Amino acid sequence: MKKILIACRAYYPDITGGGEISTKTLSETLVKLGFDVSVLTVSESEKIEDVDGVSVQRIKFKNVYWSFRNTESGPVKKLAWHVIDSSNVFIESELKKIITDVKPDILITSTIEDISSVIWKVAKKNKIRTMHILRSYSLLCPNANMFRKDNCKSRCKLCEVITLPKKINSKYVDDVIGISHFVADEHSKYGYFPNAKKHVIYNICLGEIIHRRVYNGFEQGKIKIGYLGRVHKTKGIDIIFNALSKVESDLKGRIEVEIAGTGEERYIEELKILADAFGVKCHFLGNRNANDFLDSLDLLIVPSKWNEPFGRVLIESMGRNVPVAGKSVGGIPELLKNNKDFLFDDENGLVQIINKYVKGEIEFSFELHDFKTENIIKKWSDLLM
Repeated sequence: MKKILIACRAYYPDITGGGEISTKTLSETLVKLGFDVSVLTVSESEKIEDVDGVSVQRIKFKNVYWSFRNTESGPVKKLAWHVIDSSNVFIESELKKIITDVKPDILITSTIEDISSVIWKVAKKNKIRTMHILRSYSLLCPNANMFRKDNCKSRCKLCEVITLPKKINSKYVDDVIGISHFVADEHSKYGYFPNAKKHVIYNICLGEIIHRRVYNGFEQGKIKIGYLGRVHKTKGIDIIFNALSKVESDLKGRIEVEIAGTGEERYIEELKILADAFGVKCHFLGNRNANDFLDSLDLLIVPSKWNEPFGRVLIESMGRNVPVAGKSVGGIPELLKNNKDFLFDDENGLVQIINKYVKGEIEFSFELHDFKTENIIKKWSDLLM
């Protein structure tokens, strides 16, 4: 069976979000399929260990800091990190040695930060089939989100200059896998991966599927609307409160909002003030188990302002038989293609969805074929054969 090396910025138990979770899930899935899988990742010290059946080699970062840990550096230090990381010559020799020792048939880069795009060049010189998974916009934008006050319509000159080595190195990639059509198309638009075959494979994130949601506020007399994820300005939680202030008055009194997730305390206080000003019954719950939280809802809202590359929480919610209303940005419309009545462009659109849903005028379709684990695994298996 083929030997696969997966390279990434961080690996369990180092987790900040969906990227690390998806990398771990992919690694373990490929092991179960019979592939010889090992992981190369960055850390603060050297270590080789077994993590749930996957061999993980951690190497010390070769930049001014490890981006996974460092979040408070000044602008000069951050700029230096980005310039080095674009094509990191300081890590290149170690990557050469590891690739020579492991001799993989296939290299998959799952998150490229800290590992650096230089690994694609190293792999190509060693005649290794090279794949990259597009999970963010880090190849296009130093902030990895292409968002300032709003989504960037085009790239600024600073982004173009800093990321140019990444674009050049992308010519060494044989297959590029977008976790949505949207994120794949964004990179193609700017001329990345000119020699790669293009694929779209969704993240594996659908767990147990239930066909009747656990909580039913229509029977309880208390309809619960929720948000699950990072509490940040780009996530659009304020849109929920603004929309609820305009919902029909006889419906508003039946609705409660629950927010699960963490963020800056100052911003959370701002949201509490906003909810109170609009007369919205809202509870901020902090971190919660995803399934337990979803099982307490009638409707999940994903009001993101930035172009979400995927949106795993939508799939998790559908698996718990909880309808999802999502903003029409990034990869979200793809995930709700069978539920266009639950897509909105602004708060007025969300008002209409809430009014209609509470009155029973729209229904959600739980068509999960594209997101089922066995179908995603087959796509990966076919690609790697």
